[in-house]
Amino acid sequence: MRHNLRYIMNLIRGIVVILLFSSLLYSEKYPARVKKSVTFIFSKDSSNRLEVQGTGFFVLLNANQENDTATFGYLVTTKTALKKQNGEFLETLYVRINRKEGYSDTLIVQLNVDSAPRYFIHPDSTVDLAIIPAFPDVNRYDVLYIPSGMIGAVDVFGRENIVEGSEVFSIGMLPSHIGLFKNIPAVRFGRIAQVSDEKYQWDKSFTELYLIETDITQGSTGSPVYYFNEALKDSGGIVRSRTLVLCGILVGDYGTGPHASGLARVIPSYKLFDLLNQSAVAGEREKELNRLRQKKNK
Repeated sequence: MRHNLRYIMNLIRGIVVILLFSSLLYSEKYPARVKKSVTFIFSKDSSNRLEVQGTGFFVLLNANQENDTATFGYLVTTKTALKKQNGEFLETLYVRINRKEGYSDTLIVQLNVDSAPRYFIHPDSTVDLAIIPAFPDVNRYDVLYIPSGMIGAVDVFGRENIVEGSEVFSIGMLPSHIGLFKNIPAVRFGRIAQVSDEKYQWDKSFTELYLIETDITQGSTGSPVYYFNEALKDSGGIVRSRTLVLCGILVGDYGTGPHASGLARVIPSYKLFDLLNQSAVAGEREKELNRLRQKKNK
């Protein structure tokens, strides 16, 4: 999607997206428009039929270099959603995205170009997280990007007082009803069940997670997880404004078979910051900024 979808859009459009998110926080009890950030991901089987891979969502990041500014878009999902059942990475993804007219397109995304991957995975191999540079046209597609400022940093739980029992919600695919003509995401509500300063063991490795009570399906891996609170007064009587923050990415069940726990694993949102700012990803943004500067100076 780096070349066959628009890679750079005007900074003003990024500001408009942020303003849209700001306005929805103060005009709606439930920020339903955030569902527009979600897209559905598929592969094809040997019979050329679409197979569920998972959910993805779009984020927006502004980058600056000298006097140049550019806006970059990324499709966020899990590594698992980009892989075959045997663990190998797919060559092609099929991304179903809603159009303004009320139906959807299925975009073909080649994951490799000239034998080089077009995706980036988290540098920590235990973190099931991947991004693909992607910038669907907001004039054609009914898409809302998550501004990078909405991604919860490492201190988000303490800053927002998110603890065991705090309500969160995720938005993702329900494979039994994805929608005939357009994507219809499912919104699942749950509560934080466990937050630990120790890493969790999963698939013979130890990784950073937290656990929530929520239902999960094959198609919901890669779903964004949000914390949302309405305006309330603190102990000093000061009114605290509403908060909507991306606090994690849903990756799957915690426990299987006789050890099933009814809990889901969530990657903390700051791991997405790690990935967006790793040297390989930042290097691609720097190349594009250099190209834009050279073009402007011609």
